[in-house]
Amino acid sequence: MPALPQLILDGVFTGAAFALMAGGLSLILGVVKVVNLSHGAFFTLGAYVAATLSRQGTEFHPVASILLGGGVAFALGTFLGKGFINPIRSHPFSVTVGTLAFSLLFEQVAQFAWGPHPQIIAVGRSFSGPLGTTVRMWGAAAFLACLALLAALRLLLSSRWGLPLKLIAEDEEIAESVGIDAEKVRYLTFGAASAMAAVAGALLAPAAAIVPTMGRGPLILSLIVVIVSGMENLPATFALAVGLGLLSNLGAYYLAPEWSYILLLATVCVLLALRPAGWKGLVIARDV
Repeated sequence: MPALPQLILDGVFTGAAFALMAGGLSLILGVVKVVNLSHGAFFTLGAYVAATLSRQGTEFHPVASILLGGGVAFALGTFLGKGFINPIRSHPFSVTVGTLAFSLLFEQVAQFAWGPHPQIIAVGRSFSGPLGTTVRMWGAAAFLACLALLAALRLLLSSRWGLPLKLIAEDEEIAESVGIDAEKVRYLTFGAASAMAAVAGALLAPAAAIVPTMGRGPLILSLIVVIVSGMENLPATFALAVGLGLLSNLGAYYLAPEWSYILLLATVCVLLALRPAGWKGLVIARDV
C-alpha cells in the first residue's frame, strides 16, 4: 500500500471531522460571543459514546454513535449554556476559566467512568480505493457525515431560519427588538455546537486511542482554524481543517507523532504573522 496516497486520504478524513468541530466553535464565538474551552470535552464525550456502543457489538456504528453522542452532548451543552454560560457571559474571563474548569472536571469524570487506560475501537470493514489505498468505512462515513452537516449549517445560515443567528451575531439589541429570544437562541446554539463536537469525536473514535484528555489537541486545532479562516467562512474552515489534517498526518509519519502538533502550530504562527487578520482579512482587503 503506497504510503503517501494513504496518508493523504486519511488526512482528508481526519480534517473533515476537525472542520465540523471548528464549525461548532465558530457558532459559539459568533452567536454566544464567548471563548469556549470546554469544546474539547464534548469531542471526548462523543468518542467515549462510540466506544461504549462498540462494546455492544463487534464493529464501529457511525449512525448510532452520531445520534446518541450528538443527543447527549446537545442536552449537556444546552444545560451548560443555559445554567452557566448565559448568566456570566458578560464576564469573558469568568467564562473562559469556567469552561476550562468544566473541561478538566469532565476529564476526571471520564477517567472515573471509563478508566484511565486507552480504549480502542475496531476499525471495521474497508475496501480498495484508487492508487492502491485502503478506504476505511469509518473514514468514509466521517467525511460524508461531516460534509453533509457543514453543508446543512451553511444552508441554514443562508436561509430565513438562520436569520435569528445572524441578527444576534450582528446586534443583539436589534434582534430582541423584533421579538427574538436572544437568550434561548444562545443556549440552543451552544448545545448544537457541543453536539457538533461530539459527532466529530464519535466519527474519529476508531482513528485514535480514546483517553480522557484526547480532546485537548482537537480543541487547539479548532481554535486555530477559526482564528485563521474567520467565523463566517465555512468553505475556508473546511479547507484549512483538511489542510491541517493532512499536515498532521504527514508530519507524524515522516517526522514523529510528537512533532505533528509542533509543525501545525509553527505553520499557523507563520500564517498569522504574514496575515494577522486571517483569510477573512485577505478577502476584505481584496474587496476594498
